[in-house]
Amino acid sequence: MLFKDYIYGPVISRRFGTSLGINLIFTSSKICTYNCIYCECGLNSNDYLKIFPDSKEIIEKFETKLKYLKENYYEIDVITFAGNGEPTLHPDFYSIVTQIKKIKNYYYPLTKIVLLTNGTQIFNNKIIESLEYIDMPVFKIDSAKEETAKIINQYDNSFNYNSYLEKLITLKNKIYLQTMFLRGILNNKIIDNTTTEELDALIEVYKKINPITIYLYSIDRPPAIPTLQKLNLKEMETIAKYISQNNLNVHWVL
Repeated sequence: MLFKDYIYGPVISRRFGTSLGINLIFTSSKICTYNCIYCECGLNSNDYLKIFPDSKEIIEKFETKLKYLKENYYEIDVITFAGNGEPTLHPDFYSIVTQIKKIKNYYYPLTKIVLLTNGTQIFNNKIIESLEYIDMPVFKIDSAKEETAKIINQYDNSFNYNSYLEKLITLKNKIYLQTMFLRGILNNKIIDNTTTEELDALIEVYKKINPITIYLYSIDRPPAIPTLQKLNLKEMETIAKYISQNNLNVHWVL
């Protein structure tokens, strides 16, 4: 499922309420440094071009949409950078964020800006600077164990996952985290990031980062790999209670 425009919604987000989405990737393809097996946008194509839509067009579409929503008395809880891949890959990301912030403040000063990111660009200083203009930077940790994260997120071998976790610790108290819980089969091997061993490893990393909030969720839309299983309400509730016992602020959705 690819988003068909650069500005989409408002939609109802399980985590953030009424959300106006910003997609910084072309509507015909997915561009991401992860290749998550649960991604609703499908798996990465081997032949996609790493080119991005014009930032001026994105800004113009955003202001037109926001003006329309304001004039028609729509309420928006958040404006979310998400879409068909990793938002921070756009070469003009910093400039786009600063302009979006200015326009947002004019029409919807109380609405928050959310960034959903896999964090692979966290070593780019310009991306770190852009966080100053984002109210809720939400980074992904689907496992604290490198071998499990590699299976779930399918990132390139050049990406150092443990260095990524260490970098997140330097941003402690300033960021949000999200974790997707799932089970399933991939290449005849069992995938499960809900075991006690997995949860304990996550908790240790969560405590070091001490995020503002940890969002826990499971599969909601058809995943890229159809053999994956969504957790049920009782399982999610049990996991949330187990994690929250460690003085961590946990918010979970099904």
